[in-house]
Amino acid sequence: MKRTTLVIGCVLCLCLCAVAVAPAMAKNVISPQADKLVDHKLDKGMSGNGALRQADGQVISNASAATNEFRMQQFNDSVAWGEALIGEVNALGYDTSKAEAVLAQLTGQEGALRNALGSGKQGQMTSVMAKNNALTKQLRMSLNNCIRANGTENGTMEMDRLRENCTAIDAEYLELRYENRLMYGEEIIDIFNASGYDTTTAGEQLGVIAANNGTFMNATANEDRPAMNKVMNENKKAWNTGKRSLWDQLRSFFFGGDVTEEENETAADEPAPDNETAAS
Repeated sequence: MKRTTLVIGCVLCLCLCAVAVAPAMAKNVISPQADKLVDHKLDKGMSGNGALRQADGQVISNASAATNEFRMQQFNDSVAWGEALIGEVNALGYDTSKAEAVLAQLTGQEGALRNALGSGKQGQMTSVMAKNNALTKQLRMSLNNCIRANGTENGTMEMDRLRENCTAIDAEYLELRYENRLMYGEEIIDIFNASGYDTTTAGEQLGVIAANNGTFMNATANEDRPAMNKVMNENKKAWNTGKRSLWDQLRSFFFGGDVTEEENETAADEPAPDNETAAS
C-alpha cells in the first residue's frame, strides 16, 4: 500500500514538474522560431523581394507622387480644353463671358487641388476633384447656352464650322488624355515592378486601355457618343482594376490601415465631347 502511494506520489510530482517546466521549454523552443518568422516578415516587407519595410514606404511615396502628377496634368488639360473651346466660340462673335467666368473659377482651383493632393486625405481630394468636374460641365453648358441665345442669319454655316472645329478640339484633348494616362500608368507600374511587386494584372489592364485608343478616336471623329461612352467605361474599369491590383498588395501587409487609394476615378478624368456645343 505504501509502495503504491509512493509510486502515485512520484507520478504526481513528475506531472507537476512537467507542467512547471513546459512553459519555459516551450519558450526556449518556440519563441526563437516565432521571432525568426517575425523578423523575416519585417525584412521581407510588403514587396516580397526581401526589401526592408522602409523601401516599401518609398514605393508608396513614389507611386503617390506619380499619381498626383497625373491628376495635376488632368487638371491642366481641362483648363487648356476650356480655353480652346471658349476661343473657338468667341471667334464667331458669341458672348462667352459666362463661360469665361466659369473657366476663371476652374483655374482658381489649382491651389485647392495641390493642397488636397499634398494632404494625402482621400476625402479632401475627392471633394476638390468633384468640384472641378462640376465646373467643366458648367463651362460646357455655358457655351451651349450662349450659342442658343445668339443665333445669326448664317446660323447653319456657323454651326457646321463650330461643330467641326469643336469636335477637333475635343478629339485633340481626349487624345492627350489617353497619352497621359498610358504614360503615367507605365510609370506607376515601373515603380512597383522595380521593387518586386506582381504587376502582371496592372500591365494587362493598361494594355486594354492602349488597345481601345484607336476605337475611341474613331468614335470621337464620327461623333458616336454611345461608342465613346462604352470605351470610356471599359477604360475606367481597366484603370481601377489595374490600380487596385497594385495597392492591394500594400494593403495586405498593413491590413488596410495605412495605405489608401480611391477605388474609382472621378468623372472629371475624361469629360467627353458634348456634341450639343456644335449642334445647338
